[in-house]
Amino acid sequence: MINFVAGKKDKTTQARTGQLKTKHYDVPTPNFMPVATQATVKTQSPADLKKIGVQIIICNTYHLMLRPSSAVIGQLGGLHRFMNWDRAILTDSGGFQAYSLAELRKVNDEGIEFSSHLDGSRHFLTPENAVQIQEELKPDAAMCLDIFSAYPTEFLEARIAVERTVHWARRSLAVKKKYRYSASSRGRPTRTSAVNAPGVSWNWTFPAMPSAA
Repeated sequence: MINFVAGKKDKTTQARTGQLKTKHYDVPTPNFMPVATQATVKTQSPADLKKIGVQIIICNTYHLMLRPSSAVIGQLGGLHRFMNWDRAILTDSGGFQAYSLAELRKVNDEGIEFSSHLDGSRHFLTPENAVQIQEELKPDAAMCLDIFSAYPTEFLEARIAVERTVHWARRSLAVKKKYRYSASSRGRPTRTSAVNAPGVSWNWTFPAMPSAA
């Protein structure tokens, strides 16, 4: 579990400081997160990162899904043990790769289909298996699968991106709740138990958005 405690707030801009309390480390905010896309910050060891005061790093679901795989990392105890890093870790869901690898992906309401940039193999990332993969990675904070548009963009494209992200966030939360229930009642869930659990409905409705002026 993570908990956010608000600190000082600027009355003019509403900007605020705070503290993100995680299992491994209490992270003051705002904070700079070095990118450890493939479970390593390039050219920097964990000792180097600590020496310069790094408190939280970000890893990537899509890249770790491909290599070495979340299953391997999970069997080795999760990202903290895999990386020898005892401070906070946040995992991105893979949604950014829908933008950065646009020529290798197709997006629909169910999720994102990728052609691997490594070997061309096909992978379909959904809100459900993005949660599942991150459960195996065991970060302190995980992101739901999201979709966003480039800048500038047309109004309709931005609207579709927002509605899909809301839809996917609700699906992600439903699966996360299944994991919590399974973990508390029967121990750690199996790789597919949460995704296939009964009683999860994906029929969502959204409030009407204003039309473009």
